[in-house]
This record gives sequence, structure tokens and C-alpha cells, in this order.
Amino acid sequence: TCRMVEDWPKCVPNEMSCKEVHCPAGTTCKMVDNWPKCVPNKPSCSDMRCPSGTTCRMVETSPKCIPNKPSCNDVHCPKGTTCKMVETSPRCLPVSQPPLVCHVLGRW
Repeated sequence: TCRMVEDWPKCVPNEMSCKEVHCPAGTTCKMVDNWPKCVPNKPSCSDMRCPSGTTCRMVETSPKCIPNKPSCNDVHCPKGTTCKMVETSPRCLPVSQPPLVCHVLGRW
């Protein structure tokens, strides 16, 4: 671009910005020393889609899909059973019955 520098016309480089730069996937434009440069993205969970049953968590500096910890909130047990955590897994176990009380001759 032609600009007046100290009262004289002079060709000077255009001032570029990230508006004019299209970076490849996985990079973002950042101004480095007043010049646009494509730099690698810092990966995060917002960039990642995890499969069902997993959740994205940052492990050190990288996003990872980690299996969800199963709980009784995720299990529907059939009638007559209730969910209990056995070791690290939810299980449907029979509902324990209260002890039987006998009624004999008008007495408990």
C-alpha cells in the first residue's frame, strides 16, 4: 500500500490481521509480532464429542472420553427388587422381607 512517510510516498506492507487469514482445521489465527499466524489449538472438551456412556474430562493437557461411573440412578429394577451398588456396579437384588411375626391365639 502507498503511504506518505515523512512527506514522501512510500510502498509499505499492508497491515494484515486475522480477519484476512484462513487457518487450517486444528489451528487458530493469533497475532504474533504484529503479524497473523496460524497456531495449533489447545484441545478442550468443547471440541470433542464422546460416545454414549462416556464423558469428556481433561487428562493432563488432553481431552479424553472417560466411561461414566454407573450408579443406581441409571438402572430400572423389576418389581420385587431394588438397586444396590455391589463393588463398583449397580445390581438389582431382591427386596429383603421383614421378619415374619406370628399371631397365635390373640397374641403377637
